[in-house]
Amino acid sequence: MTESAIRFIEPPTPNERIVALEIDGHFTVDDMKAAIEKLQAIVDRGEKALMLVDMKSFDGFELGAMKEKMQHMRMLWSAMDKYAVVGDKRWLEIWTKVADPVTPMRVKHFHSANMDDAWAWLNAPD
Repeated sequence: MTESAIRFIEPPTPNERIVALEIDGHFTVDDMKAAIEKLQAIVDRGEKALMLVDMKSFDGFELGAMKEKMQHMRMLWSAMDKYAVVGDKRWLEIWTKVADPVTPMRVKHFHSANMDDAWAWLNAPD
C-alpha cells in the first residue's frame, strides 16, 4: 500500500466551504478519493467549495488517481468557486494562469511565503 501524500489542513478562520490540503509526495488513488469525498459533501449541501492546495513537494500521481478524477469530473468541474494553489515551482504559476480563464472556478497562484494571502483570497466575499 502506498503512503498517502496528502494531509488535510484546518483553515485559520473556520469556514465549512473550504477544503484545504497539503501535498507532500506521490498523489494516490486514495488521496483523490479523500479529496473528492470532502468536495462532494459541500456540493451535497448545495454549496460551492473553496479549495486550497499547498504543493509542498509534489512527486507525481498514480495513473489511477487521474482515472478517479475523470470519473468525477462533472462534479469537480462545478464543485468549486475558488481554487488557491500554493507553491514555489514556476510551473504552478503558469498552470494557474492557463487554468483560470478556461475553468468555471477562479484559480489563483500564491507563493509559499504568501499563504496568508491565499487564505484571505479564499475567504474574501465575491
